Amino acid sequence: MADNMIRSILGVISLFLYALTTVLLAVTILCVSLIVCIIPVRKWRFAIQKNFLQRTPSWYSTINSLIMRINTSGKWDILGTGQLQKNNWYVMISNHRSWLDILVLDRVFNKKIPPLKFFMKKELLWQLPFAGLACYALGYPFMSRHSHAAIRKNPQLKGQDVATTKKACQRLRHFPTTLINFLEGTRFTEKKKERQQSPFQHLLKPHAGGIAVVMHELQDILAGVVSVTICYPNKTPSVWEFVCGRFEKIVVRYELLPITPDLIGDYYDDRNFRAHMQQWLNEIWKKNDVMIEEQILQKPACSERSERNKGVLQ
Repeated sequence: MADNMIRSILGVISLFLYALTTVLLAVTILCVSLIVCIIPVRKWRFAIQKNFLQRTPSWYSTINSLIMRINTSGKWDILGTGQLQKNNWYVMISNHRSWLDILVLDRVFNKKIPPLKFFMKKELLWQLPFAGLACYALGYPFMSRHSHAAIRKNPQLKGQDVATTKKACQRLRHFPTTLINFLEGTRFTEKKKERQQSPFQHLLKPHAGGIAVVMHELQDILAGVVSVTICYPNKTPSVWEFVCGRFEKIVVRYELLPITPDLIGDYYDDRNFRAHMQQWLNEIWKKNDVMIEEQILQKPACSERSERNKGVLQ
């Protein structure tokens, strides 16, 4: 009873610190961005963006990681392979279980690779006024989300989405970036899995279009694909359960994959390439699905593994 109350109090403190950090850093980013806009010398603008604005996501992740220690210390199981570098460009693919996934990925990859960026819905610009505008100022790509029904009614919408993706990729060339792509397109639920008749036990079907366009547009600078699997073995915790530490553990596995010539092509106009790309992702998804099943069946004792001792490069 006492332990439960202490965890709840610490959870409230954690939520307050997350909110405070988000607002303060977002306001700082917006103020500095406004100053950058009125600086007439391009070289100075670039210097501020490189040495301050583009570093704020890493600072944010570092602060959040410290906050997580309040209640989640010892509940992380992280293993990965591949030599990751902070000065490279990557595209990251991951399954999607919860709103917490972004916090989890930030915590795992902070200071290992460039800042994580992801496609955001335009609605978030006003739904999350501080964070949304700050992300826009940092160059996060924003898109309108069109339903399959809307695209069937107006096929031109698909072309608009592709054009927006290509334009966003060009903006990402200025500074090393890791672009996250949640291939399932939505958070996993059993109902969604049944509705789409997914062949996987713990994953929805992966969509290849977005990552294919990104890899094509950034093929000359991408250092590889970081394939990530997130697993909450017992059950996916709510935000409140997470900040209170009321979950068994969080398992993350990742692997750096090469971008071979056969993975570069015209996804929307080349049927053979489209089939090949989808098959490549399906094979990755099969392996990740097996890993999740193994973690659920094992449910070993919780302990934070030393990534250095397990061969993961810092």
